[in-house]
Amino acid sequence: MLDMKFVRENPELVMDAMRKRNANVNLDEFLELEKKRRELTLQVEALKSQRNAASQEIGKMKKAGENADAQMAEVRALGDKIAEDDKELKDIEARLKEILMTIPNMPAADTPVGSSDADNPVVRTWREPAKFAFEPQAHWDIGEKLNILDVERAGKVSGARFTFYRGLGSRLERSVINFFLDIHTGENGYTEFFPPFIVNKDSMQGTGQLPKFAEDMFKLEGLDYYLIPTAEVPITNLHRDEILSGDDLPLYYTAYSACFRAEAGSAGRDTRGLIRQHQFNKVELVKFTKPEDSWDELEKLTANAEKVLQLLELPVILGSALLQLMIWKCGCRRLTAIVKFLPAPISLISRLAALTSVSAATLNPNRNSYIP
Repeated sequence: MLDMKFVRENPELVMDAMRKRNANVNLDEFLELEKKRRELTLQVEALKSQRNAASQEIGKMKKAGENADAQMAEVRALGDKIAEDDKELKDIEARLKEILMTIPNMPAADTPVGSSDADNPVVRTWREPAKFAFEPQAHWDIGEKLNILDVERAGKVSGARFTFYRGLGSRLERSVINFFLDIHTGENGYTEFFPPFIVNKDSMQGTGQLPKFAEDMFKLEGLDYYLIPTAEVPITNLHRDEILSGDDLPLYYTAYSACFRAEAGSAGRDTRGLIRQHQFNKVELVKFTKPEDSWDELEKLTANAEKVLQLLELPVILGSALLQLMIWKCGCRRLTAIVKFLPAPISLISRLAALTSVSAATLNPNRNSYIP
């Protein structure tokens, strides 16, 4: 969430950043309410000062044996007006927070701007995609033939966009997860966590999933709990509202989790296979670092994410983008997408699929999960 004062003092700067992000943001209501909030705050402070003065006068009159009924009635009236204004002020502040929570973070100045993946510049590549002398089969067909994926029974048990991994498929999934964790903890200096898969509303707000992406979240009915869409949520909120010593930074954390996403708005897209599942597995990397070291640490984190893919001999394309479609995390200022080629399921020779993304959220003006 952007700082209220920053938005108030820099509305054009914020709007220019939102246009670059292709974000549909209008600050008119915010600026009007913020002006009213400041006026009402001054009014309430003046009324409280007036009430305090009147109360002191009442004390003097009573001490002198004088009748203070009129003054006491005035104080009561002032109290009623203060209570009324305080309620209005709280309502305005709540609405201002709602608006601020929907405004994405400001992108870094050097982040490329685009409206589609065609505008995403390639930073570097590693290894050429495999070329086949035949039309490659779709991964779901291969998985079914090898008896390592069972979509039909998962549909019966859970519904669409779920998959049973079976036998060697389960072993492969578990092995890749362990491989990632072992590399990151053993060679890259990360501390491993096994986080809760359910978090509260404050945590979802802290990383920007709420309120903007509420329709993509799975909420537990009747409870203030959500299934996590990524381990980023519990791990980033690990130090929420804490004061970290600069001597302890940087902190490198990694975590495996199952991830749960409703995939709202993706009807008809990637309806087969493992691309857009309601539940999938992911290994997350999170760093807490000093602001002046942020970009260097981002590059190191990107290199860590690339390395595990290279060790698996997967062709990698690294692109830097500011595409609203790709940036689902409300708080990131720069996003680097690492994608890999997938054999086409129908007629295209190959296609790109986002394999991971690496982003940085700086302390100021982002204040969702405030860590001084």
